[in-house]
Amino acid sequence: MLHIKTNSIRQKLLNWLLILLLPLLLLGTISAYYLANYFANLAYDRALFRVVLALADQVEVKAGNMVVDFPDSTLDLIEYDKDDYIYYQIQDPDHHVVIGEEKLTLPKVMPASGQHLYYDAKFNNQLLRLVAFSLPLAGTTSTAARGAGAKANAIILIGETRTKREKMAHDIIAIMLIPQILLIVLVTFLVNLGIKRGLISLDKLKDLIARRLPTDTHPLEEQDAPQELQPLLHAMNDLLVKEKAAVDERRHFLANAAHQLKTPLAGLKIQAEAALRENDLDSVQHALQQISTGSHNLGRLANQLLSLARAEPESNLALAFSPLDLVALMTEVTADWVPKALEKDIDLGVNCTLRKFEMSGNAVLLQELLNNLIDNSIRYNQAYAKVTVSLFIDGDEAVLAVYDDGVGIALHEQHKVFERFYRVLGTAANGCGLGLAIVREIAHQHQARVELGYADVQQLKGTVVKVIFKLNKSS
Repeated sequence: MLHIKTNSIRQKLLNWLLILLLPLLLLGTISAYYLANYFANLAYDRALFRVVLALADQVEVKAGNMVVDFPDSTLDLIEYDKDDYIYYQIQDPDHHVVIGEEKLTLPKVMPASGQHLYYDAKFNNQLLRLVAFSLPLAGTTSTAARGAGAKANAIILIGETRTKREKMAHDIIAIMLIPQILLIVLVTFLVNLGIKRGLISLDKLKDLIARRLPTDTHPLEEQDAPQELQPLLHAMNDLLVKEKAAVDERRHFLANAAHQLKTPLAGLKIQAEAALRENDLDSVQHALQQISTGSHNLGRLANQLLSLARAEPESNLALAFSPLDLVALMTEVTADWVPKALEKDIDLGVNCTLRKFEMSGNAVLLQELLNNLIDNSIRYNQAYAKVTVSLFIDGDEAVLAVYDDGVGIALHEQHKVFERFYRVLGTAANGCGLGLAIVREIAHQHQARVELGYADVQQLKGTVVKVIFKLNKSS
């Protein structure tokens, strides 16, 4: 299929129109050629046959023999033509040439008595159009037919070159094609004008969008738009709705982040001013310890914010996927948290029967996901708790889960903990409420889903967070 590269819709429509019109023009040309030749031959064939009849009038039978009496004036009249050469031949019943050109070619099948036929042949390297007429002769027979008593026939041939015919055919073709070409030019002009008028709606849409403020996310009006533009407008309105939700979420996030950063910064300032006022070394040490703790919490909050930014879909890092072994990654990350777990006397372990599980993902983001899940389990559980990191296959899914046997999260709060900066009331441990929000963002980047529930459903105790990956054929 012909493919024309252009970025213009109008040009594409015109190009396809011309592509469809050209075969019609070609078909018209071929039809005009055959029709022109047919009618040119028809007219001149009839004229040629009238000359044959004129020659037949000069053939007589005298005393049983065929006699041809052509006056010079008649021959001159027959042979004269300002455009073509005329050749003729008359044969007696025994096929002897009585008068005319001896080398004219006879038709392959001779016409019946009293009949004629037209055919093409070459003579002196010229293409001739000829007519052969079988003239019945009363009172004479051919030598071959005398025994049977059959009537004899004289054969009259007359032919002419094709100059007049070709000229007439060309004139007919020109007369037929010129209106067609003019019609195609006119149609192209009118279609171009119509397309230009029809695309005004796109210009209006462009102007409407160009006049909008960056903060205006209201849907575009679809009812008055042309039917062909309505799917586009509907898709744009869907995008505006998503963009508005994203902007609102980002605005809400920035407000919360500013509030979360403001509180520890204010605390650091207060502790620093208190340390400057104190003269007692123990009081100064206490203030410095508070500054150290606040700095640690502020640093963790900043790191969580950076992790969340890396997990956002707009981050280039979120698109950097490569093959990795999730079993090895899980084992390595869990081992890094063992010292932290030992500090709180928490039993941290791995439960996995898989030797290897290959998938396509981002190793940095998945490591961050595991860090947040394990950190939450250690941070929000008391001493002697048990935390288990697990990976198993369930049907057509791979489930990465972190279990603990703590008090668990109340059912009515389980869906809220994924919100940014949300923390369960009554939690004594320091945190910023971003861990599970980061887990959810990273899971979405890997086309996975996150589920949270009780580790022990019957006793409503403990917490389990599952990240569920869809298996593909290569997994």
